[in-house]
Amino acid sequence: MRINKNNSLCFTGHRTEKLPKTEKELENLKKKLLLAIDRAIANGVDTFYFGACYGFDLLAAQLVLMRSKILVLDNPKHIRLIAVVPFEEQAACWSETNREIYYSTLQYCDEVIMLHTKFEKGCYHERNRYMVNRAGQMIAYYDGSSGGTGYTVQYAKQKGIKITNLY
Repeated sequence: MRINKNNSLCFTGHRTEKLPKTEKELENLKKKLLLAIDRAIANGVDTFYFGACYGFDLLAAQLVLMRSKILVLDNPKHIRLIAVVPFEEQAACWSETNREIYYSTLQYCDEVIMLHTKFEKGCYHERNRYMVNRAGQMIAYYDGSSGGTGYTVQYAKQKGIKITNLY
């Protein structure tokens, strides 16, 4: 199936350590993220790429999966979720909880793209560029700090991608 970049969106955001700390703040982020996903779907987005890392990535993926299960009888849409994994053993050192969420999410993806079997220098940036190069827009949770999320947001800006930052 050929994917139209204009109908595709990618996610980028911080890991769990930089997400809101209180339950109320986290629920507010989920509501904003769900609203942004719904708006994207209403505007024709049918393919979502995520970087398959714990934190914002997996949160976004779970909400896309939840939305893809809602069937609208008068206007049904097939929503695709594509995981872009930088290397096969990515989750090996994560907490058990994060690994469980990761593997249970991957099994429901329409496609899992594995870029490398083992860690290679630059593989996270490669994953981020892969997603941005295939998307027409981005939903981010970016606090302005340096790191992978900052790199990905800057790369998307260079590519002229529409960015919605939920931070």
